[in-house]
Amino acid sequence: MGANVLDVFNKFHDWIKLSIEDFSAMTKIFHVVSDFKETTAFINNRSPKIVIAGSGMVTGGRVLNYLQEYIGKPETTLLFVGYQAEGTRGRKLQDGVHEVKIYGKYYKVNARIETIKGLSAHADQNGLLQWLNEIKIRPERVMIIHGEKQVADAFRVKIKNVYGWEGTVPKLNDIIEW
Repeated sequence: MGANVLDVFNKFHDWIKLSIEDFSAMTKIFHVVSDFKETTAFINNRSPKIVIAGSGMVTGGRVLNYLQEYIGKPETTLLFVGYQAEGTRGRKLQDGVHEVKIYGKYYKVNARIETIKGLSAHADQNGLLQWLNEIKIRPERVMIIHGEKQVADAFRVKIKNVYGWEGTVPKLNDIIEW
């Protein structure tokens, strides 16, 4: 996905703040790894590296292959820059687990785990309320299906208080009829 984003930015320079020259220079210092074979070769290359990997909550994908190799090394830093949901491997790492299960095998966590807060691909509560403000036809009901239970329920109450709209926070496997 990251490689695709770089391609899009390369085609649409007006979407970014960097000059064309700075963007070009920046992308020349990256090595984009696009398949599993290349991932394995990259992992086996013992030179120092910064790996920017997908699967934001460490639930799948090639990031797991990197972790198998690097999570046990104290010179490794795993840096999270997005939200980690409850129950995910990413949240468990943030919460300080001492070992992590990857593909059925347990790995000791010796890597430093760090988090940069404030970066997210989602709007915050105020941003969502502003977005809801643009809705012209009152919805019959609002379903809040993303986020942790307490936060989602607080958002449901806020929607009721601000707009008077009924909201529901369904649980897994709930069937909602109206």
